[in-house]
Parts: sequence; C-alpha cells; structure tokens
Amino acid sequence: MNTSFCHLQIPLPEGMQHITVVQYDVKTFQPEDLMILPHRAALQRAVPLRCAEHLAGRLAARQALLLLGVAAPFPAIGHHRQPLWPAGVIGSISHTRQRALATVAKSSCDIAGLGIDLEPQLSSQQAHEIADTVMQGEEREMASNSGLPFEQAVTLVFSAKESLFKALFTHVGDWFDFSAAVITDISLSDQRFTLRLAQALTPALPAGMAFSGHWRDVHGDMMTLLRFAL
Repeated sequence: MNTSFCHLQIPLPEGMQHITVVQYDVKTFQPEDLMILPHRAALQRAVPLRCAEHLAGRLAARQALLLLGVAAPFPAIGHHRQPLWPAGVIGSISHTRQRALATVAKSSCDIAGLGIDLEPQLSSQQAHEIADTVMQGEEREMASNSGLPFEQAVTLVFSAKESLFKALFTHVGDWFDFSAAVITDISLSDQRFTLRLAQALTPALPAGMAFSGHWRDVHGDMMTLLRFAL
C-alpha cells in the first residue's frame, strides 16, 4: 500500500505533543500488506477498506513509538478493539479513508490519558441529523454561538467526545455514550475546547470533572487532541 509520513506538533503547557500522520491510498492496498502485522489473523474477515485503515493506523503508531524511543511491535487489538500499547506507554490512533494519525506518551503522574480523533467535515445535512445525538440542548446553543459554521461546530463536538472516550477508556474499561460529557467552551482564538463530565464514570472521574483539549484543521478534516492528568 502506498503511504507517506509526516508529523505535527501541538504545543501544550506540559510540553510538545507529537503526532504522526500517515497519508495512504486505499486503492493500492494488497492483502499481503498485512503480513507485517503479528495480529493479521484478527483481520482475516475484514473488508479491504477496513484492513487498509487498520494498517495505516498501526504504521502511524509504530512510527510514533519509535519517535518516543520505544522499539516495540505493532500494537495488537484488545477485547474492545482498542490498541494495546507497550507497558509504560499510553497512546491513541484515529483514521479516515485517506489519513491515519497516532500519538503516544510515557505514562506518568503528569499524563494519565491521551486521546486523538480525526473526522471528515460533516455536511450541513449530516450535522443537523446527528446534532441531537451528539449534543444536549445547552451544547447545541453553545455550538450555534461558537463563531464556527454549525456543521463545523458539530464535527468538533463529535470529535472532541471521541477523543475524550479514547483518553478515558483505559480508566473506565467500558463504553460510555455522548451524554456522559458536555462541551462547555469552544475557543477560536487558541483552538481549544473544554469538556465536563455530566456523570461519574469512576471514583477518580467524578461528575463535573473538566478536560481541556485542542482542535485543528488537518487538510479539511477535524482533528481533536485531549491529554489529561489525574
């Protein structure tokens, strides 16, 4: 499969977060491309598009690990389809049909969760169709007043909650839906957002706990990044 790599950097108060980006051409994917993955048997029933997306995400993850100084195999697949990272490392993967992202960090008291998400820009029709699923009433009003076009604001809210889910999953260990958190602020000036838990997920993740993240336009796609400490 034809691929190319590049890197993004997001400055955070705790330090720079590096993101590996893999651009790939799904039309060039061949089944034998999966031979580099130790867990390729888990993909034997997947359609070619799913295989290509997965491979691109794992290629991004391996490069991100190498940049972190960790020589490790490709992250395997967990029971909930989540990537399994090496001991002492946390990370996150996301992809569209042409681009995959991965970001990793050493787990520490300063960083307990890391989530990244990449979403194609929703059309106006799509945004209105999913708005009530993704947002509560107060969020919809905030999105409408954010200064962003409504479809871009809904894409951002959707992506931000996906990043939150990925960042918290290791601690929660189970699925939770969009209503578990509300987005309380979208800043255009510094491309940040704030989320607040609407319900307790664990004793260490109580209702009202706030999380701050970053958003960027990546070649027309919406990227969100969320990193937090406990």
